[in-house]
Amino acid sequence: MAKITKILKFGGSSVGTPKMIKKVGEIVKIASKKDRVAVVVSAFQGVTDQLLKCAKLAAQNNSKLEIELKNLKNRHFQAIQLLVENKKLKGGSLNYAENLFKELQFILEKIAKEKIASPKNLDWVASFGERLSAYIIAASIKNAYFVDARELVKTNNNFTKAAVDFGKTNRRIKNFFKNKKGIPIITGFLGSTAKGETITLGRGGSDYTASIFGAALEVKVIEIWTDVDGVMSADPRLVRSAQVLPKISYEEAVEMAYFGAKVIHPATMLPAIKNGIPILIKNTFNPKALGTLIQKELIPAPTIKGITAMDDISLVTIRGVSLAGIPGSAARVFSATAKAKANVILISQASSEHTICFAVKTNELRAALGGLKKEFQKEIKYRQVGINTILNQSILAMVGDGMRGVPGIAGRLFSMLGDNGVNVTAIAQGGSERNISFVVDAKNKVKALNVVHGEFFEGGVKNIFLAGTGNIGSALLNQIYSILRTSGVQRLKIRGIIDAFNMIINERGVNLRNWKNKLKKAEKPNFNKWLEQTKSLPLGNKIFVDCTASEAVAKKYIEIAEAGFHIVTPNKKFNVLPMKEYRKLREVMVKNKKQFLYETNVGAALPIISTLRDLLKTGDKITKIEGIFSGTLSFIFNSYDGSRSFSEVVAEAKKLGYTEPDPREDLNGNDVGRKLLVLARETGLEMEMKDIKIENLVPRTLLSRGIAPEDFLKRLEKYDDYFKKLLEKAKSKNKVLRYVAKLEKGKVAAGLQEISLDNPLANTRDADNIFAFYTKRYNKRPLVVQGPGAGREVTAAGVLADILRI
Repeated sequence: MAKITKILKFGGSSVGTPKMIKKVGEIVKIASKKDRVAVVVSAFQGVTDQLLKCAKLAAQNNSKLEIELKNLKNRHFQAIQLLVENKKLKGGSLNYAENLFKELQFILEKIAKEKIASPKNLDWVASFGERLSAYIIAASIKNAYFVDARELVKTNNNFTKAAVDFGKTNRRIKNFFKNKKGIPIITGFLGSTAKGETITLGRGGSDYTASIFGAALEVKVIEIWTDVDGVMSADPRLVRSAQVLPKISYEEAVEMAYFGAKVIHPATMLPAIKNGIPILIKNTFNPKALGTLIQKELIPAPTIKGITAMDDISLVTIRGVSLAGIPGSAARVFSATAKAKANVILISQASSEHTICFAVKTNELRAALGGLKKEFQKEIKYRQVGINTILNQSILAMVGDGMRGVPGIAGRLFSMLGDNGVNVTAIAQGGSERNISFVVDAKNKVKALNVVHGEFFEGGVKNIFLAGTGNIGSALLNQIYSILRTSGVQRLKIRGIIDAFNMIINERGVNLRNWKNKLKKAEKPNFNKWLEQTKSLPLGNKIFVDCTASEAVAKKYIEIAEAGFHIVTPNKKFNVLPMKEYRKLREVMVKNKKQFLYETNVGAALPIISTLRDLLKTGDKITKIEGIFSGTLSFIFNSYDGSRSFSEVVAEAKKLGYTEPDPREDLNGNDVGRKLLVLARETGLEMEMKDIKIENLVPRTLLSRGIAPEDFLKRLEKYDDYFKKLLEKAKSKNKVLRYVAKLEKGKVAAGLQEISLDNPLANTRDADNIFAFYTKRYNKRPLVVQGPGAGREVTAAGVLADILRI
């Protein structure tokens, strides 16, 4: 007779409906072809709670009891009709169920007479769920038979939380299955006392039953079938990017379960762990999913396996000089809490021994405080000891065998939390280095989970919120999509987009393959509403990217920074606002440990601001900055050689897309002035736009906004002679015309100049920008940065480079 080699356990959600039970039958059928299996089942989903409700109603003599019982009976009788095909088995199942409901009626009448549901009677009532489900499921599966675990699992008489007598239990199980054929369907959750009284195994009881039988039968593997694909790296309801862990060790599973992972209760694994039996978590709803294997062997990579959370926590701090250096102080503290039956979940003690901090469940706080006040009554009276509490806390635990001996893990963890505005109120790390636990305000729990998960499981994911999908914004999205598609590393997530027509927010991330269609179908834009939604998302490393040219959006930067965002932008509008706002944003950024990056404000993807900052950081002194800061004006004066009129060259620049829709926006020099102001402020000068002298190349008679851009170009022809004379004058001196920006000796100006041919500014091509830095070190020949200073692709690349710098 082949021995049983595999245990399959199905929880309440797996046997919640007749349809699901049929699916369970299919899974068992497939498994039994490869191995000899035993099956452990829970009650139908929700039935245990209904039964306990019936006990409560009986104790109250509540008339609603009859309705509850009727519903329970109908549900089980309907299941028999739908699931059991064999007429003889169907009749037997109906008789069995009828007798069980008579027995249930008897015990409920007993509870009603006594007007109280004792733990012993509660266990008796609760047992009917598994006894009914196991019998019905056994009758519905070919070659299966019903096994009542009460006959095999022997325990003490601690009702509702029985302790198993493994010596007697193991002998009974081994003897029972010696000569048995077929597939046993075993009641989970149940056992019996030495007197034969029905008893339950407590929380996770059916998992425990699977582990007990698996250990006794020395099976190869125990499969726990539930409603998730496996053990997750975090709670997927709170962290949308949570991942299924393919393998974890027993120790990791215990740590994660203790601190809130709900797939399997740690105590239920103990018989399997003791016997080195792997536990495989599988999904009844998705049998093809590989699941999570929990095993003895250590799996060194990745470093971190999970981040879990425990709610409804209160912190207690006891402090005082009478604690420091006195042997037994800690023992008194924890002896007092133990006597008060308050379970201490986390302990953190200062090396000075002056304070001891610990965490308890909030519903046990009163008991803990009562115990401490009683123990330290004298010290409290003479103010030698003080006790403080912090309510509404959550414990988060980062778990992983791979953390052991790896330096810098804790540093990364607390640095990320601090950078994202999450305050830690207590910290504890076990000697095994497998777990780092910390306490945060409950309101910050979800954010902390996402910050940590993003850093350790997603490679430091950057959560991007984009405003503006014009030339630069759309090119940026396409470039990000290209990176994600080719590298396969999902470290850039577009969580929200807004433009002039629509807005979208997706916590899981916008699919960039078809972002335009998604955005077109989204709701109409409301920037304030969109911004509030982005603020509320519990994510870390948020980056607001402004690809608009809007001053109204720029004026929101301080509010955005205060909400904990990094900001990246090619939009110059903020950096030319009054100095008061300019300084305020930078103060907020420093306070919140966030970055404001705007390399593309001045030279698209050219490294202008970073070069200037590097010069200043290394102690160099700027004596002069000059250059051609406008790609449009560079193209116009590089092309204007006298072979064509000035107006023709401007028209060509517009046709090629170098100018704004209205070329006057380029010819007026204001954009160059803004770039000059940005650089001037970077050097430390406190200036406003009014302090910059800008030459406007638009003739006065053509400044009126009443003149349409098309009419402007026609009317500009009248001034061709004026520009021709300027060009000829420059040529006569062996010079060229360039629109030059200059910062020197605290003075800032931009205008049309005659430039010698040996000057670097004379040697530009097409729409090149050029920046010449004259410094204390670069005093004879300037440090020159030259290249395309405009264009959607190069500017978008510059914005992307800033995003990647964060």
